Amino acid sequence: MENQPGAVDELTSLYRETIVKHAVTPVGFEAEIVATHQHELYNPLCGDRIEMLLDVSGDEINAIAFRGEACAICMASASLMCEHHAPGPVSELEDAHTWLESELKGDATDREIGGLRPLLGVKAYPSRVKCALLPWEAARKALGT
Repeated sequence: MENQPGAVDELTSLYRETIVKHAVTPVGFEAEIVATHQHELYNPLCGDRIEMLLDVSGDEINAIAFRGEACAICMASASLMCEHHAPGPVSELEDAHTWLESELKGDATDREIGGLRPLLGVKAYPSRVKCALLPWEAARKALGT
């Protein structure tokens, strides 16, 4: 993604709005699903503890939910995963995690994963990148990938 005049300000605004919206009313938080896969991760640097729960049939994710106590960035990231990747193929969730991790760690790609662009605002806060990636890492570990 190329930085154009105003693009940084637009991303910063989108980042803030999205983080607040999803932290206040997170999609999938403590939702009751019949989880076939689950995994909990803890980030000792900021105290995030998040458990991702997935209902998977074959290669399809039917539902995603999460529980735990986490900062606004981690909560928003998990919420965006729930909102954009269920139902859907496991491969799309894996691709989204790979894309997000690459983008946040400075390896820009020439594509964009829909719905996750607001999380790129966390690049301005390198110590918080782990917060944004924690739910994705927990989901991938739950899936065994």
